[in-house]
Amino acid sequence: MTTPVLNRGLDHIAIRTYDLDVSVTFYTEGVGFRFVREWTLGGGATRVVFLDAGDDRLIELFDAGSTPPGGSPQPLDPAHRPTDEERGRVAALVHFAIRTDDVPALWDRALAAGARPFAGPMKIMTDGADPTRFQAAFVRRPNDEMIEFIDRETGVGSRR
Repeated sequence: MTTPVLNRGLDHIAIRTYDLDVSVTFYTEGVGFRFVREWTLGGGATRVVFLDAGDDRLIELFDAGSTPPGGSPQPLDPAHRPTDEERGRVAALVHFAIRTDDVPALWDRALAAGARPFAGPMKIMTDGADPTRFQAAFVRRPNDEMIEFIDRETGVGSRR
């Protein structure tokens, strides 16, 4: 009998969207994710979309009126989005990162697709027992979520 693998890595991140169609367009055309499937819940009242971010790691997008597992039953109100300061006081998720071999190119592509710049492409070298050199950039979009584009060159988790 084989022992099951208890941790097989990150499967998906769920995001409730202000506009599901805008979010799907941004993540597929702006960032290059692949559309996997769309379905409805609650007799068609809630639309849900899975997008593949690469290597079968998914982003699950819920429409504004949905109550995803762990989410608030209060629908999102596109007319009253929280400010960055308000979101910073209550948000548990700080950002999520997308691996890339070309941070500036993905940054430019995301901006062309409507992302708001937060911090442009920069090279960073960490200190410590296992120094890591990487390039990163940050954008907000399309539901004001923070997205990092990262290319880790050396150190922990490096692809090279």
